[in-house]
Amino acid sequence: MRHTEAAWEYGQEDRARQLTEKGKRQALDLAIWLSAQSYHPTQALVSDATRTQQTFLALNQKCPVSALPKLYLAEPEILLLEIQKVETECLLVLAHNPGLAELATKMASESPSHHQFFNYPPGATLVLEYNKKFDKIKVFDFITPDDLPL
Repeated sequence: MRHTEAAWEYGQEDRARQLTEKGKRQALDLAIWLSAQSYHPTQALVSDATRTQQTFLALNQKCPVSALPKLYLAEPEILLLEIQKVETECLLVLAHNPGLAELATKMASESPSHHQFFNYPPGATLVLEYNKKFDKIKVFDFITPDDLPL
């Protein structure tokens, strides 16, 4: 998942950017969607940036979370290395573009037909299943906040 919409002000340190009011609503909408789809993370890896931390808090997930400085604007290879360190049933990775979008594109065996998949806008969420035994990845869902009812 990419963090939801964040504010930007001239001279502001990027890591400290906070969610906009729209970004807060987007995260709450995504929380409702995750629950409705029965996607319940058992572990979360979250960038230590303010906007990703705020998105995770708004998702209201009841799982252990690791705030990792390495995930801040991470390249796809770094994201994948951190993912591979985790043994859990359902992992939530909450980070940034462009690394997250590039990783999603590489991991998805078949790209979702969603028109925003390659843009990976704020709040974009890709749900994959990894079958370790057969080393296969299956795409289950891809959604953006714009897809959710207001």
